[in-house]
Amino acid sequence: MIRKLAAAVAGVGVAMLTIQVVEMLGHLVYPPPADIEFGDPEQVREFMSTLPVGSLLFVGAAWAAGTFFGTLAGALISGSRPLPYAVVVGGIVLAGAATMLLIIPHPWWFTAAAPVSIVGAAILAVYLAPGLLPPSRSAE
Repeated sequence: MIRKLAAAVAGVGVAMLTIQVVEMLGHLVYPPPADIEFGDPEQVREFMSTLPVGSLLFVGAAWAAGTFFGTLAGALISGSRPLPYAVVVGGIVLAGAATMLLIIPHPWWFTAAAPVSIVGAAILAVYLAPGLLPPSRSAE
């Protein structure tokens, strides 16, 4: 039980780290203006309206990659079925994404595509993880 709980926590940690790394890469490719004040909602709205599509794709890719690798990490650490980790990791990433989508205005297509990509990444990890897990001991 402790191992499964630790695996879930580690999976969330891997997801957050992956999201940070991919978003940092996005900031290297598409740096935000130095003079923007993110505490000013009007400046943020203006900034978001001029944002290149590639910049948003980095964010969507970060959320999907975080969900995927976090789910796999949870399943690999626990050595058990990946579905519970997909639900935990995917749910936390989805909650964070929903919060960001509500706080910061995004284009309609991104608001629609982001949750789909997060759920899709969790489902993909569930289907790929069994091939990565060691054989079950219950078969012995």
